[in-house]
Amino acid sequence: MLSKCLKSCKFICFTCGAVTAIIGSRVLKSEKTRKACVQGLAKGMKLKHDAQVTLQNMKEEAQDIFCDAMQEADIEEDAE
Repeated sequence: MLSKCLKSCKFICFTCGAVTAIIGSRVLKSEKTRKACVQGLAKGMKLKHDAQVTLQNMKEEAQDIFCDAMQEADIEEDAE
């Protein structure tokens, strides 16, 4: 009885795996899946670009603040 169950379980698992592989290959090759992947990749690239621009702006602002602080420190040292 147990051997029949194991054999049938193995057969069911094999069948399900084969069906999943066939369906998966067709889904991956479909045009809708390709469009969804391209759109996702494009959004990711845009997000990366926006993050780089924001980081660059923050860096420039920090450098400006640093330069202003250094100038004020020099003025205060000269005044003393």
